[in-house]
Amino acid sequence: MTSAADTLNVYFHNSLCTILYCSGGYVRLDWTDADATAADLGGIYEHTLAALKRHRTTKLLTNHTLRQPMAPEVQQWLAHEWIPRAIREAGYSQCAILESQKEAGRAAAHAVGDAVFGFFSFKYFNTSAEAHAWLVSQDSGTLIPKH
Repeated sequence: MTSAADTLNVYFHNSLCTILYCSGGYVRLDWTDADATAADLGGIYEHTLAALKRHRTTKLLTNHTLRQPMAPEVQQWLAHEWIPRAIREAGYSQCAILESQKEAGRAAAHAVGDAVFGFFSFKYFNTSAEAHAWLVSQDSGTLIPKH
């Protein structure tokens, strides 16, 4: 949940995920419980990187509440390819993660977090309100200039 003063604008939507921009200054991913291939997940993360760049933000809230667990190869791709690229290209620096309802989903998210610990700031939450409050309280870092 965002604050009453914040607005959400849909950037992208499909059966797997809705990518939104929150006027609180971050991109938000709301995952569904749909099964996804590695290619499907890769596509969502490419849209996410484009949204970070377009909105010139370094912050992401990803809602894993319903999301299916990620396969180990997707976890590795996120940790070793996508996250470093997002840091380089968009200045990605903060991520609030709403925990999955599924133990395997939580374990997958924590495996990625363990692999990237120290590269950027991230934190796990049980409620959207807590995640939102943490993200908006974080320093924005350097926004990338518009080209």
